[in-house]
Amino acid sequence: MIKKCISGLLVSLTLVTYSAVTPVSAQVIAGTGTAITESKTSSIVVKINDKAIILDPKPYVNSNSKVMMPLIPILKQIRSDAVLQVKDGNITIKGSNLNVTFKSGDEKVTANGKAITLSTIPIINYGQVFVPLEFFSEAFNELVDWDSTTQIVKISDMKKNTEDSFNKQLVYTNDKIIAAKLNDYLTALQKSDNFHGSVLVAKDGNILLNRGYGMANFEQNIKNTSQTRFLIGSMTKQFTAMAIMQLEQKGLLSEQDKLSKYVPDFPHGDEITIYNLLTHTSGIKSLNEIPGFLNMKPEDLQNINTAINFFKNQPLDFKPGTQFEYSNSGYLLLGYIVEKVSGMNYESYLNKNIFKPLNMNDTGIGYIGKEKMYNSSGYQGYLDVTPISDEIIVDGVHGAGNLYSTTEDLYRWNMALDTEKLVSKKTMDKMFSKYVEMAKGSGIYYGYGWMIADGDNGHEVFHGGNILGFTSNIARYTDKGLSIIILTNSGYYTINPLTYTLSNIALGNSYSMPKAKNVIKLHNSVLNKYTGKYKSKDMGNISITNEDGHLYYLADGANQKYELFAESQDKFFMRTLYGDTTFDKNSNGQITGITINMPGYGMQYHGDKIN
Repeated sequence: MIKKCISGLLVSLTLVTYSAVTPVSAQVIAGTGTAITESKTSSIVVKINDKAIILDPKPYVNSNSKVMMPLIPILKQIRSDAVLQVKDGNITIKGSNLNVTFKSGDEKVTANGKAITLSTIPIINYGQVFVPLEFFSEAFNELVDWDSTTQIVKISDMKKNTEDSFNKQLVYTNDKIIAAKLNDYLTALQKSDNFHGSVLVAKDGNILLNRGYGMANFEQNIKNTSQTRFLIGSMTKQFTAMAIMQLEQKGLLSEQDKLSKYVPDFPHGDEITIYNLLTHTSGIKSLNEIPGFLNMKPEDLQNINTAINFFKNQPLDFKPGTQFEYSNSGYLLLGYIVEKVSGMNYESYLNKNIFKPLNMNDTGIGYIGKEKMYNSSGYQGYLDVTPISDEIIVDGVHGAGNLYSTTEDLYRWNMALDTEKLVSKKTMDKMFSKYVEMAKGSGIYYGYGWMIADGDNGHEVFHGGNILGFTSNIARYTDKGLSIIILTNSGYYTINPLTYTLSNIALGNSYSMPKAKNVIKLHNSVLNKYTGKYKSKDMGNISITNEDGHLYYLADGANQKYELFAESQDKFFMRTLYGDTTFDKNSNGQITGITINMPGYGMQYHGDKIN
C-alpha cells in the first residue's frame, strides 16, 4: 500500500530502529503457593466472543511478559459443560468430546489424545489454576488475541463453515497429491524462512489448502489459523471499487463524474473524474508520501475530512489522465464518495451491500477507536522479527487500505466474483478490464481495484497489499479455475514469488522446495577486507566492523548494529531483513562498495567505500 519510493522511511524502519524479537522459550516457574506479584493485573480487559467479562481472579502479565489467565472462569464461558478436577497438582478437564490433562509446573498438555507443549508452564496459585493465553488456542482450538497496547485479551470460538465449498472433501487422487505438495512447501517455508500467515488455494471449486502457518503472536506463542484476521492493506481497494460500481449500476453516480461534484473545493476537481481515481490516473499525490503523514495522530486521521485536508492542496504530480501513478489518496476519495452518495459511512455500506450478503463475518475496519478488530500482530523482519503498529496508516488511508479479513472470507468474496450476486456481469467485466499499463512494457494493467496480466500461468487478475506489519495478495487465474489467497502478518513480505510458486504447484508445473540459509565461516583476513566506511545517497554513511570474527552493519546515527552472516565469500544476509548484502570488487580484488537488496520493498541500495 505504501509506495516503494519512500526509501528513507523504510530503510530507517528496517535497518536502523530494529530491536529483534524471537519466540520465547518455555519458562520454568515453581509450582504452587506463590503469591502473584506481577503488575498489569487490573488493567487487562477480557472479551469472550466479543462480550467483555469480569474475571475473579484476574489475569496478569508475568515476569516474562506472558499473559496468564484464570482457567476456571474462562472455562465456564467457553465450555459450560466442562468439569475441572484438581488433585495433587494434576488438572483434568472433561466434557462433551473433551479430555484435557496437565500438571502444574509442567508445560506438557494432552488434549483429546494430542500432545501439546506450551511455551509457558501452567501454575496452581493458592488453589487457582492459571494457564498461559496460548492454552486456549492449543487445547480448545479457540481464536486468541492479545493487544499489549490496549491491554485487551480476546477469545472467540472458531466458526463452523456451513457452505458446501468449505465442507467438500477432495475426491480425485491428483487433487490430494497437489494438496499435500502445497502443505509440504509451506511447512518447509515456515521452517526455513519463518513464514507466518494463512493460505487458501482452490481449483475448479475445490479447496486444496486452507491452513495457518507460523505465529499470529510470537510473544504469546499463538498460532495462525484459517480464521485468523489480518490487515489486508491495499486489497481494500477492490471493495471500494465494487462499492463505486454498485452505485454506478444503480444510476447514483457515473465513472465520468467530476471530483468537484463531491468535493467542491478540491483543487483541479473539475479535471479529475471518478474513472481517474479508480485507475490511479488522477495525478493526486499519495498521502502517505507527503512529509508529516506518520507524525499525524491516528485519532485525527480517523476523521476522513482531516485526511483529505492533509493532501488536497498538494500540487498534482501530472495532468489527470496522462499517466499512471499509484495513489492511496485517490481511493480514500472514492471511499468518501461512497459515503456521500449512499448516505452511509464506509463500513456500514460495505457491511450491508457486500460483507453480509456474502457471509463475510470476519471482515471489517481495522480499528474502532483505539481497539484493533483483527486478531493477529504485525511484524517486520525475517528470521528474527519485531512487532510494529500499523494504526496510523490504517486510520489514515480509509477506503485505500483500512480493512482486515481472513482467507476464508476472501474466498467467499472470490467465489462471488464469478456470479452476479453483487453486480451484473457487464459491470464485473468493467472492473477487470485493462485500462492503463502500470509501467511501460510491464504487461501489467490496472482495472478498477484490480491488476490484470497475462503470464506464464495464464490470465491473472490480482491485487496485493503492503503495510508495515502485514502483506496480502489474492490472485485469480481465471482461465485455469485457480485462486490463491495469502495473508501474512509480516510487513513487505515477498508475496508475488510465493504466489507464483503456489500456482506452479497447483498447476503441476516445476518448482523448487525452500532451503534454509547456509551460513559459512570466513577467516578474519577475509572479513577485514570488508570493514570500513561506506557512503550512500539513499542510506547515508554505513560502518562495517569485524568483532571477534563476526561482521556487523551499523548505520550512522543508529544505536544498534546488525550482524551480517556469510552465505559465500562476498554475499551476506541479516536475520532481521529478508534480502542480501553483497560487496563489490574491482579487477584487483579490492572492495569498492556495498549493495543491499531488499526484494520485499522492491529496493536495491548501493554505497561506495570511502575508507
